[in-house]
Amino acid sequence: MTNTATATLLAGIPSENPAFYHRVRFAVGDPAAWLAFEVDGQKRTENVAPDIEKDRAIKQVKADLVSCPADYEPTGGLSGDRATATAQAVAECVRRAGVKRVITDRTLPFIFAWHLQQAAIAVEYSAELGVLDRRVKDDQELAWLSAAQQATEEAMLMACQTVARAKASSDGSLLHDGSLLTSERLRKMISVFLLDLGYGTPHDSIVASAPHSADCHERGSGPLFTGQSVIIDIFPRSLETSYWGDCTRSVVHGDASDEMKKMHAAVIDAKVNATLAAKAGAVADDVHNATKSALAKHGYPFARGQISDTPVLPHGTGHGIGLECHEPILLDDRGGQLLLGEVFTIEPGLYSRNFGGVRVEDMVVITSGAPRNLNKLPEGLDWH
Repeated sequence: MTNTATATLLAGIPSENPAFYHRVRFAVGDPAAWLAFEVDGQKRTENVAPDIEKDRAIKQVKADLVSCPADYEPTGGLSGDRATATAQAVAECVRRAGVKRVITDRTLPFIFAWHLQQAAIAVEYSAELGVLDRRVKDDQELAWLSAAQQATEEAMLMACQTVARAKASSDGSLLHDGSLLTSERLRKMISVFLLDLGYGTPHDSIVASAPHSADCHERGSGPLFTGQSVIIDIFPRSLETSYWGDCTRSVVHGDASDEMKKMHAAVIDAKVNATLAAKAGAVADDVHNATKSALAKHGYPFARGQISDTPVLPHGTGHGIGLECHEPILLDDRGGQLLLGEVFTIEPGLYSRNFGGVRVEDMVVITSGAPRNLNKLPEGLDWH
């Protein structure tokens, strides 16, 4: 008779593995595993936690059973290395359950796969495991994302007002509290501000003006000047929940050029059209095409990956967000279908060596009606 018993496995270090953490909501910094068994028509779940975390795991992890590596010591004993011991214990746990087939996701450390294979247990890959279920956010996740976006906007208001209210020196460079205001200095101010709110900036913020802002992901460096647009993109992670915020605004100290005003108006129009296209059941292409069409109507082309003298859109329209700043879905060509309850950014932009750059980014939730925008900040260039 064919053995149809299976186990689904997520494993690694929960504090470093978003897919695993999402399943257990228990952010330990040592190797662990989560298993869902189906044997003889019976289903059960088990969390293999580090020995010293077992009691906390029993209280926090939703699983039928919480065990630790010592509960599954194989013949020959467990290794003194934590990762190896956990992988050994998982293989022994699966073997004792009579399971010969394990389904796992893209994040599984190879050490777990290797020990399963040594126990003659087949390891199969599922492309959707740990991806599809994370795209649709539950109420707790939506609350965490809303809180993260609120903190992000507080930092954004501070940063944009710092630029707008700075003093211009005789050469046009900006001064804040009597000292030169640079991209590096403002990034540090943003990080310190967010740390006080309980948020870290693992990848640092973007504070970029011309010529650096011609590259949409350039962090920016050097003095900021009056009359130039500054793209400020802030994407912090909560130190408590691990969920991310992500917001971009553009600010000009003094008077914006006529071309910058045209670019900004086109970007806002694109964001409105993309948001209207973002409905459950639509595909990512629809949203991205709405962005491209709106910008083209204003005379600005799509030019993927290009850094140009004249203003172009070189990137997709947005990305999913949650336990990672960039996670599926991607609002771009062949990005897939939008799901009810999904959360992503909408962030059209235009970038030019000659005129600088502008990007405006919001975070939206797909509902049964119009998308719900988690942003409340204004979108203009003047932040006085």
